[in-house]
Amino acid sequence: MTSDLRLTLEDPEDFRRFKVKVDAAAEPETVAAALAPLAGLEDRDTAWVDEAALRRLGPEGDAWQAGLSKMIAAAAPHGWVHPQTGAIRAHVEWTAA
Repeated sequence: MTSDLRLTLEDPEDFRRFKVKVDAAAEPETVAAALAPLAGLEDRDTAWVDEAALRRLGPEGDAWQAGLSKMIAAAAPHGWVHPQTGAIRAHVEWTAA
């Protein structure tokens, strides 16, 4: 998430370091509202990212979609995929703008 609260996908080919980056100066309630179309904040450190929304945000093409599917399959045995919603767990990184 950019400092003006726009949602972007940085490094879309990096399926190993899945995280949500937000401006450290932003209020958690503001971040939660801005993330709502894509993810829900469980707490300050954890977000659950909607798979369908993430797929729409990512680049077009079968290769990227297959890479995301592989990442999700690898994450599931570790409890990083919500059993009811299919949302993907992501660490929230609060960074300086």
